[in-house]
Amino acid sequence: MDELLEKTEPKTLLFGLGSIVVLSAAILVVYFLWPQFQKYQEYTRSQEILVQAAPGNSGLAMQLEQARDEVAGLSRRLHGDMAGLPGKQMESFIIGRLQKISWDNEVRLVSVRPGVGERIQNFQERVFDIRLHAGYSGFYRWLNSIGTDLGFVVVKNYHISPLRREATPTELDIRLTIASYHLVKE
Repeated sequence: MDELLEKTEPKTLLFGLGSIVVLSAAILVVYFLWPQFQKYQEYTRSQEILVQAAPGNSGLAMQLEQARDEVAGLSRRLHGDMAGLPGKQMESFIIGRLQKISWDNEVRLVSVRPGVGERIQNFQERVFDIRLHAGYSGFYRWLNSIGTDLGFVVVKNYHISPLRREATPTELDIRLTIASYHLVKE
């Protein structure tokens, strides 16, 4: 080996050693330093995103509260105030609410007869045969009020006739069947 070193020119020897050093440095950079540098950049980006999101955390609780209020409002729109009531309590609640709605709208609630309708998929139908005496405008307000106070109800059947032919303004004898639908928990 000493013989080979003596025959080799110093320029060639320096070039070979320099090439080995440069190649070693390139391998070090490519396999060890560059992946670490990429991880560092990724962590820096993640930290920037988290720092930007941190001030918004206080708004997150407010957004959750708004979402809960919206769900409660939609549930009230669908079920009225009777969500979660058992069957008999629901009947008495609806009858009481119909009486209150009738008083508020100057409608005379003559009779209410509750009944159980058919089951439609996961929903149980509760029907109420109702008889009212009212004027046109009172009955109109009454219909709007039951939709607001009782949630989603359907008028399945109705018959309207004048109570007395000679009465002025005309009072109506109204017979209708409304249905309310409630989710059956199995």
